[in-house]
Amino acid sequence: MKLAALQQLFAAAALGTASEPEQARLAAQLQGSRVLPARQGIEAYRTSVNGKLRRSLEQIYPVCQRLVGEAFFQAMASAFLEQGVSRSPDLGDYGAGLPAFLAKFQPARALPYLADVAQLEWLWHRAFNAPDQPSLNLQALVGVPPEHWDRLVFRLPAGAALITSDYPIHRIWEVNTNPAAQHQVVDLDQGGIQIFVWRDGHTTRLDLPGEPEWRLLQAFARRLPFGEVCRQGVEISGASIGSILPLWVQRGWLRDFALQDAAIGSEWGDSETTSPKTTEG
Repeated sequence: MKLAALQQLFAAAALGTASEPEQARLAAQLQGSRVLPARQGIEAYRTSVNGKLRRSLEQIYPVCQRLVGEAFFQAMASAFLEQGVSRSPDLGDYGAGLPAFLAKFQPARALPYLADVAQLEWLWHRAFNAPDQPSLNLQALVGVPPEHWDRLVFRLPAGAALITSDYPIHRIWEVNTNPAAQHQVVDLDQGGIQIFVWRDGHTTRLDLPGEPEWRLLQAFARRLPFGEVCRQGVEISGASIGSILPLWVQRGWLRDFALQDAAIGSEWGDSETTSPKTTEG
């Protein structure tokens, strides 16, 4: 048997998707021991893989686990595991598809906000593990000739994301992560929410921008050039975009920039942002 075919069989057996004939073919290619035959060794490996993937989901989605309980979460994880695994070598990348999975998971229909909570947890996880960034290089920004200002593309912090929900998922998240708030009651009918998820130094934050700030964040998340952002005429409390930018730089909401079609400042690394998400309730 060729190595590639053997590897595919082993992967299917480790993930529990191999048929009985495939498992028999694989066992015939492996050398077991008197204590642990090949078939039992494969099963032990499969159990180990599934266990690690389950623990990864538990670590990334602790609020979801708290909301549904241990037994339900484990059953849900088992169903999710059957959908396949991440192709990334980083275990921290596993579980990105869980929010979309939960949105269609019939046993979770009684919790219509669960998928949105999961999406918030995933974005929090991504922001928390984003690479460190220095503050925006103001000296380099000052060096951009005025005739190129309309081509400036400002970037949000690495791992930053915008998320909307029809439910107060930030309050659900807070009540289930902050011991001081665990006895508070969340009103699911209080309306939707817009959340900016980002990391400020060692602290991952969930900020709630007002509507004008939200529209400006959306523009930056879409990496619109500064000239186009200005043409949209976004104002915050009567202030111009030009007067807002220094405040956002100081706040940490802007960490990098480039010139449209001609990247500059690449030595500070590219910021990673997630486009705004409109979820279905």
